[in-house]
Amino acid sequence: MTVTRERKTLLAGFGVLVLTALLVGTAVLADRKNAPQSDWLMVMKAEQAQFVEATDGTYTLTLTDVDPVTLAFTDRPERTAQTWDTTVVLDYWESEFDGDPPNAAVTADGVRVAVTLSDPRIGMSARSDGAVTPTAGANTFTAAPLPGQVPPTGTINQPTVFLDGAPTSVNSQVTD
Repeated sequence: MTVTRERKTLLAGFGVLVLTALLVGTAVLADRKNAPQSDWLMVMKAEQAQFVEATDGTYTLTLTDVDPVTLAFTDRPERTAQTWDTTVVLDYWESEFDGDPPNAAVTADGVRVAVTLSDPRIGMSARSDGAVTPTAGANTFTAAPLPGQVPPTGTINQPTVFLDGAPTSVNSQVTD
């Protein structure tokens, strides 16, 4: 009889151990699903940029000779970096930002301006009268200045455009 009682105790202990492992595993998976996803930040480079003011207070930002590769990296705590095809980034813009355009900082020697960027158009540029026309090697955006910001209207040489917060990688596109 003692063997049977020991066997029951052993089986009960093993059952509790398995149940505990299952519960802990489920809790860990649930926590991972609920953990906040890191946003992707992006850096684009171009040879030139120009802001052209529109009548509604927005601007058309034209980037010419845009680098074909965009650097993307996540914020803390994930700390991942990848390079993405710039055309793919622009193609997926609307779905990635879901109607909430990203903030962007356009910087170069002596230029630092913060805007939101929307409506990317590949192969287009803005004329001085504000009309957007086809131009090889150019990309345009609608740029809305953030409060207190006034974009310059001259040519900006070798600008860097920093973009915040894409919630996912762009179509899982990686060029590395």
